Amino acid sequence: MSNPTNFLPVPEVKYTQKSSILGEFEVNVHSSVVHSKMHDAFTNLQRRVSLPGFRPGKVPLDMVRKKYHEDVLHDVFSQLVNETYRKAAVENKVRVAGDPYVTRTNLNEWREGETLQYTAQVDLIPEVSLKKYKGLPVTKKDTKIQDEDVNVVLKNLLDAKAELVNLDPSTQIAKGHLAVIDFEGHLDGKPLPEATAKNFFLEVGAKDSLEDFQNGLLGAKAGDQKTIEVTYPADYRNTDIAGKSVSYAVTVHEVKKKEYPELTDEIAKEFQAESAEDLRARIRKSLEDEMVTEQRQQTEEEVLAAFLEANPIEVPVSLVQRQLQYILEEVAGMLRKQKFGDGLIQDYMRKHAKDFQGRAEREVKVALLLPKVVEQEKIQASEEDFRKYFEDIVKHSGQKIEAIEKFYQDNAQRKEELAHEIERRNAVFLMIDSAKAK
Repeated sequence: MSNPTNFLPVPEVKYTQKSSILGEFEVNVHSSVVHSKMHDAFTNLQRRVSLPGFRPGKVPLDMVRKKYHEDVLHDVFSQLVNETYRKAAVENKVRVAGDPYVTRTNLNEWREGETLQYTAQVDLIPEVSLKKYKGLPVTKKDTKIQDEDVNVVLKNLLDAKAELVNLDPSTQIAKGHLAVIDFEGHLDGKPLPEATAKNFFLEVGAKDSLEDFQNGLLGAKAGDQKTIEVTYPADYRNTDIAGKSVSYAVTVHEVKKKEYPELTDEIAKEFQAESAEDLRARIRKSLEDEMVTEQRQQTEEEVLAAFLEANPIEVPVSLVQRQLQYILEEVAGMLRKQKFGDGLIQDYMRKHAKDFQGRAEREVKVALLLPKVVEQEKIQASEEDFRKYFEDIVKHSGQKIEAIEKFYQDNAQRKEELAHEIERRNAVFLMIDSAKAK
């Protein structure tokens, strides 16, 4: 027997492209189509619902229609919008970026026997054409490691062997000194027990100490008493003092400094080096590798920024919002790992909302433009590219390379996604290699 829905009138659809990233569908759905879908929906609902005095599946269809008419109508409308817009998108070869949003409809006034009308707009994935991606400007930086850089690392290595030496009481505190102090914090005139300590050792200039507090100690001598005001950042993890000023009463007892032993071959061997000269050379090589990696990352950021500037495109709102949501979830997860509470996380999100929005827009633009470079340069992920990627995973995770290879061999879709990722990375490397240093 023929399916009666095969003979229902086809919805009338008019498509208009409003801009490179916005399209509009105007749709008229014949009353018989709406009636058929609502009848099917009521029949399916009748099998499940129960009302007082009736067993499930035994409620008269007229009662189901009366009670659930509005709910079913809105469900059918949503179904019709999705069906008609998807079909129309295929027929008009429209690359949609997200779900449609209805801007006009007669749904609330619709009556049985009338045509159901709606207008819906959709975000479009724009057609991208490249203007320039080679010879982009980047800043050339000096990557030479200085002797002082090596000495800083050596100092950290020898820290455990350093001796604390008392300085003359008249010595003024400077960066690098160790101060033995008592301090007592006050907030709004009331003592803060958790911000109080006796005979506390503070290395002035250390990265993990509060800058306001350290600066307040500079120039002080043994026996001095000072009041130091410290303003805490708004995202400080202790919510009781975050964004507030705490007054510290400080007494300086002693000023000390660390005296480091001379680096000898014997000491160098403790750090798996053959000699003092070999240890210095290894430190220099390590710092050079770090600097090359950092320079590469900075150059990549500059190249991508220049790439976007040279190839301006509009991006659909829905793609940006989707990427923004991903970024916010990622950042929130990182903050939770650092023991930030929900209130501080929300404050942080609000404070950096514009930055996150800008990052989302940039990432969407890069995601749309890079495949064009891949296409134009005919870049393909090679087996050597896969091998390097797998070796990098082994280096950072300790997994066996055979297990990683098998995972991607058994997951064709994952391997295809990885191939696209590698190809986009190689496109960035191509742009970096062809960039012109300023």
